Amino acid sequence: MPSTLSRRAVLALALLLPGLAVAQPEPEPAAARFLEIVPTGGHGPVRLAVSQVTRVGRAEGYTVIDTTAYVQQRTVEAPDSVVRRVAAAGQRLVALTDPSGQRTWVAPDRVVLVRESEARHAAGARAAIVLVGLRFGQDVAVRETVDEVMAALGR
Repeated sequence: MPSTLSRRAVLALALLLPGLAVAQPEPEPAAARFLEIVPTGGHGPVRLAVSQVTRVGRAEGYTVIDTTAYVQQRTVEAPDSVVRRVAAAGQRLVALTDPSGQRTWVAPDRVVLVRESEARHAAGARAAIVLVGLRFGQDVAVRETVDEVMAALGR
């Protein structure tokens, strides 16, 4: 009975003194959820929704950013810099190694399937990861084994 009275007393006090109620977190400003990216080709900057980033890697000499909307943004900015900014804005990325030995980062919550690499992948690929939003392929081949990929995704 005392615990019921205590809960009732706290509830009554919270209703009588709204200023003492638990404060709601401040909504995150919209600008904090977007990164300004300088695209290739000399165009002005674009804003990229951080929560939609699927993968960050390299292709044809540029940093490429795949998104859940099957839109790929290319930039001259270094991949490490993009990854740091994406992570600072709240999107978790996991570093893996592509068949050419370069780093590629994937968003664990965008992974659909992890399987052993097939013969169609480049030499050195040991696992393939199917991700939401890859514009120019169905999967990303990596040098890590399936078990290593799963361990990295779980961290």
